[in-house]
Amino acid sequence: MSNQYFRGINYSLGNEDTTLEYEICRQHRPKVAVAIAGSGGRSLPLLAFSDKLFAVDVSKEQLALTELRARTYQGLDHYSFLKFWGYPPFGEYDYGHYRKAMLNELPLSQQTRNYFHELFGPINYASILYSGKWERTFQILSKGLRLMMGREYGHILSFHSMEDQKAYYQHEFPMAQWKTVLFLLGNKSVFNALLYKGDFVKKSLTESYFQFYFDAFERLFTQQLARRSFFVNLCFFGKINHEDGNPLEVRALSFNEMKPRMQNLERDLVYINQDILGGLATITQQLGPSGVDFLSMSDVPSYFRGELEKNFLSKIRPSMRTGGLISVRYYLNVLEPDMDGFQDVTNQYRDLINRECVQMYRIKIYQAV
Repeated sequence: MSNQYFRGINYSLGNEDTTLEYEICRQHRPKVAVAIAGSGGRSLPLLAFSDKLFAVDVSKEQLALTELRARTYQGLDHYSFLKFWGYPPFGEYDYGHYRKAMLNELPLSQQTRNYFHELFGPINYASILYSGKWERTFQILSKGLRLMMGREYGHILSFHSMEDQKAYYQHEFPMAQWKTVLFLLGNKSVFNALLYKGDFVKKSLTESYFQFYFDAFERLFTQQLARRSFFVNLCFFGKINHEDGNPLEVRALSFNEMKPRMQNLERDLVYINQDILGGLATITQQLGPSGVDFLSMSDVPSYFRGELEKNFLSKIRPSMRTGGLISVRYYLNVLEPDMDGFQDVTNQYRDLINRECVQMYRIKIYQAV
């Protein structure tokens, strides 16, 4: 049973920088927000500025992980939260006894509590922060990167000044080795073998895989400090190597903004175990005519096929309040959906998109009209 559950977690840390959605909610203060749950890291922060959050996921395991994260936000102070999850400055193998005790004390559903005892037990209650399929894939890739990059491995993350980092990237970075890494590792075959098992996303972009990944990393290396990107940390070290790399949802400022909104979880947070379109239909039945103010879809539309590629927005429109916003992160497959009932307002959020610290997505923001 425990091995089956363990294999069911795709994202334990998360694959997105939720700063964009977090700041959109800060600006618009939605009454009702809906988000793909993921690990909880991409969804729970939205509750900081929303009256109610529906966390939707087709995976029961991801919803259980979201519940655990929500209860640790609710019940722990910032120091204890970092310790429980194994974020820097703490290591993932420390504080096993503390983790076990907290699993017994937190007000979890009994099903969730049993699940995590089964999951944590065989690894002596070490952190599961890097145990998801996606995170384990990057631990493997980071070993290959270390082997090919040589003595300059990871130096791009050592800078505290953008001026110094850009100068290093332009003049001293081992570009030949880096291009070899991207050519050998950044392709469909590798990701299918390590993660997607033949279900890697269809690519609609015209540039090659190599050019796509090269351009994305160049944005990361020239527009923001690499050490502050949890994703760059994962790529080079297989984990977050220092506190500067902690994602938004665990930094002290955002943690303290989120925590007051985590005190009434039974009232303000609803879990729905469905795909996003079915989940929206369920939510609409519960809400009646009031509608959803903000929908965070992650990269789910990238995997749509057939007519759904064109009409997914029209299927969503009855659930949205006029003026409501949808964020979509397209990965390699950028759709051109029917925009009837929506307008593209992406450019209004271009600065936030440029600051996003993963840069592997073509992000679109749609507004219901």
